[in-house]
Amino acid sequence: MILHILKLIKTNLYGNIWVLVELLVVFVVLWFTTDYFLMRGILANRPVGFDVENVYKVTLSMRPANAPSFVKYEDGSDEPRQNLYRIVDRIKAHPDVEAVCMSYVALPYTFSNWGIDIYHDSIHVSARSLNVTPEYFKVFDIHPASGGSAEELARRLPEGAIVSATTAQELFGRTDVAGERYYSMDSIGEPIIAVSEPLRNDEYATSGNIQLFGLLDERFIDAFRLDERSLSYMDICFRTCRGVNPQGFAERFMKETKQSLTAGNYWVSEVKPYTEIRASFLDNSLGTSGQKVLSIISGFFLVNVFLAVIGTFWFRVNRRRAELGLRMAVGSTHRGIRGLMIGEGLMLLFLASVPALLVCGNLAYMEILSTDVMPVSVWRFAVVSLLAWLALAFVIIAACWYPSQRAARMAPAEALHYE
Repeated sequence: MILHILKLIKTNLYGNIWVLVELLVVFVVLWFTTDYFLMRGILANRPVGFDVENVYKVTLSMRPANAPSFVKYEDGSDEPRQNLYRIVDRIKAHPDVEAVCMSYVALPYTFSNWGIDIYHDSIHVSARSLNVTPEYFKVFDIHPASGGSAEELARRLPEGAIVSATTAQELFGRTDVAGERYYSMDSIGEPIIAVSEPLRNDEYATSGNIQLFGLLDERFIDAFRLDERSLSYMDICFRTCRGVNPQGFAERFMKETKQSLTAGNYWVSEVKPYTEIRASFLDNSLGTSGQKVLSIISGFFLVNVFLAVIGTFWFRVNRRRAELGLRMAVGSTHRGIRGLMIGEGLMLLFLASVPALLVCGNLAYMEILSTDVMPVSVWRFAVVSLLAWLALAFVIIAACWYPSQRAARMAPAEALHYE
């Protein structure tokens, strides 16, 4: 059967050369497109290191200075800070709340970033500084890199700095760095007391963020001289207890705590599920928007490519109705006609894929492919090649099946008429 198909291809070599050239070009383009979508899919399904389900963000508002009920405090007064703590304590006292945290420029799915340069020996990295209260790890369910509970990180934070596994790898070349010290421009060395699992800001961040956790306490507030207005920008988040129905919880929570979540000039104006914040960030981030545009363009291009391939093979089969009619007249079965046409199409794909894979292999060797998600390897090359070949094979089978099915159903008299 294979030898017979090869003879048929050789007999109509001039016409088949153009089909082979078309399949070669289409295969190379599809190969790169498949690699892109495969890497995006792998990236989107990698763990981000935290969990925002059942997490809510509190928006803290402050009365304007010209409001009749505005309370004016003396310079240096500790009352604004205590008002902030009172609101946090009242949120924590709610029976449906499991943990509450405060943070400063440290939330996931945000564009905000507080950078710090840290050193170890001659190695220097730029890290994202996250100043948080210990409950932050419980709220976002962040675990140690070596395994364990979020409570362990929460317990260790007051003892020193916590770094992500990505930070430890970049700075020390390993992740078991508890007990080591890092240095910054304004310190003589700070101890690292724990390492968290790798963390990413969102699903489409190409690598784990280089992150450094520090304790958010009175010393931090005093060091940066956060006044009443600055304290109102403090991020407050909480996680609900297990079994609490998330449907409409934010609205119910606001109704139940409307009177109590007010202290001094501060009041809680909104409670929002963090899943909505995540969705909004992904919809508006430049990376996600760029990927959507590229995906739409790639999808449109692929549809046109597949239509061109389908049209080519559909035309080839229909043009050979006389040949197929003769085969039917001399005893070929319906199944044999379909198998011959589909087999010839797949053989053409196989012959075109050999030089196409050589082209793809050379381009991969030239480091044209992105290595943000994973390095170029034999495994990656093989998987992408197989997926691209199967996609084209499916299109060719679909293009050959229907016209060959029609030809196979011709009556003998009609078949002889074609001859």
